[in-house]
Amino acid sequence: MHALHVVIGALLCASSLVYGSELEYDGWLQLRLWHAFNDDPVPVFTERGNVTVSSVRSGASVVGQKGLLPAEIGALENLAEHDGKYRLKALARTSSGGEVVFLTSVPACYLLGSDLEDVVTIWLDSTAEPIAVSISSSGPCKLDNPLWSTNMWTTNVLVRYPDGGPIPDTATYIQKLDREREARERGETKDNRSFLAKYWMYIVPFLIFLLLSSATNPEAGGSAQRQ
Repeated sequence: MHALHVVIGALLCASSLVYGSELEYDGWLQLRLWHAFNDDPVPVFTERGNVTVSSVRSGASVVGQKGLLPAEIGALENLAEHDGKYRLKALARTSSGGEVVFLTSVPACYLLGSDLEDVVTIWLDSTAEPIAVSISSSGPCKLDNPLWSTNMWTTNVLVRYPDGGPIPDTATYIQKLDREREARERGETKDNRSFLAKYWMYIVPFLIFLLLSSATNPEAGGSAQRQ
């Protein structure tokens, strides 16, 4: 029984390690950003800046971006007036050498209402490879904001991992097995299973033996009669 506990504990511990492994990997990540202020089906992107995540585990990042030109501010206000979306393109480069492009957008009126404050969220898989990049802004939604104090972005970068789910409680499960075993040894638990449920491991081999015997006996009897 002790060996059974050891095996179960090892399996559950291995399961918890699989869930926790996503937090043990570290590496760096770079984003090159472009944005578009036109509302046409084909966006016209211009360079916005760069984001460098020095540690995907801690999420430490450095952001370098350009301020908006007067023409870009006017284009953003025009987007907001027509219920348009500000579009962002991100080229992600990872420490493993991979490159992937992501497209995301946010209603332009939210950027006006927040004075160009936004959040860029980088979603990673269990191997710390990027699977999505999204932009959001808390707003509020405004069609124009003539009292802007700055033309510079205020960008917060968030690094998110998928939810690995709960970690199994190994100790509680083993204690439950111990209590059930001790109760059976003291005779405190009644086995309410049916006769078949209790002794199926003995009945099934016996039935197989009978079937095999009945299948071979007619052949033996027929050969004897022909002789």
